[in-house]
Amino acid sequence: MAWNAILTYKLFSETPRRDDSGDVTENVVVDYSTDLSEMADDVRSSIVTVSTTVSGLKHTCSGILYAKDEEAVYVFTSDQIIFEGADLTVTFDSSASAEAEIVASDSESAAALLKVTPPFEVTVMRQASSEVLRQGEYAAAMGGRSPITNAAPVSFGVISKPGQRRLLAGSPWFSDIIEIDTAVTAEMLGGPLMNVGGQLVGMCVSRSASGDRMAYALSVSEMRLLFDEFMENGKAVRGALGITVRSIGDMLAYEKSERDIRLDVLSGVLVTYVGENTAAEEALYPGDILMSIDGEEIADEKSFRASLYLHEPGDTAVLQVLREGETVEVSVELQ
Repeated sequence: MAWNAILTYKLFSETPRRDDSGDVTENVVVDYSTDLSEMADDVRSSIVTVSTTVSGLKHTCSGILYAKDEEAVYVFTSDQIIFEGADLTVTFDSSASAEAEIVASDSESAAALLKVTPPFEVTVMRQASSEVLRQGEYAAAMGGRSPITNAAPVSFGVISKPGQRRLLAGSPWFSDIIEIDTAVTAEMLGGPLMNVGGQLVGMCVSRSASGDRMAYALSVSEMRLLFDEFMENGKAVRGALGITVRSIGDMLAYEKSERDIRLDVLSGVLVTYVGENTAAEEALYPGDILMSIDGEEIADEKSFRASLYLHEPGDTAVLQVLREGETVEVSVELQ
């Protein structure tokens, strides 16, 4: 599929050639369609525009038709236009609109969940597993159709190694983030990041302020955790350690060798960073391997994050830690 993108670029970017008579001949493509264009057509109806007006100013971003039940459709979007007391409108790709209400929002993950009841049938977006994304894989970001220009943006790029990122300055929470080198406008925030099969792998929540074309998406894995929290509690309830980690099972042999980790150690997460003024600052160190929380095994990053969503700020968590070849227990008050 990567060759389709490369071929399209070459076909449209090559300099026009001159024939023997001196006339210019242009490169013309007829009835040519890439897999990306077909994918965009397939998912377009599951992407919406979310708008609100505050003090006479209209604010817009994108949204994802994430789930539905007998009562309503649930839309994941960016929290950037969630203003207290402001009316929200969801505009579907067909240009039909419906009023929406806020289920919950969370500034630490830059995400919000809306509830809307359209008088017609809609299709929610298919989901993939963000855990299997690989560095160098292609993905596409899309935004809702503009009600003013009728434009429906899409961009395409390469995924960096998925990791964690602090989305709210000073927060101890590091969200599960996918980084991609593609252009994302402010109006595209809240829109989906998809694999080339058109499956949801994340939601665009941030973009680089330095103009280097990097954008950041909240992984669909964390979106699932947030959805459950939002629906059950009306907010995100979780305890933060203030660290970033890597799955031991994903590490290559040379990486384990350099860190003196036995090759047969396949579960647990390696602590790669400990934030200042966080719960873990005095208890954990880079290089520690977390094996369990409150007796529950930590298999990988996914189970580590899920365990934090089972706790609340102020809870005391007992961590089993493999440190310099020895197993120790430490207690940490979560934030």
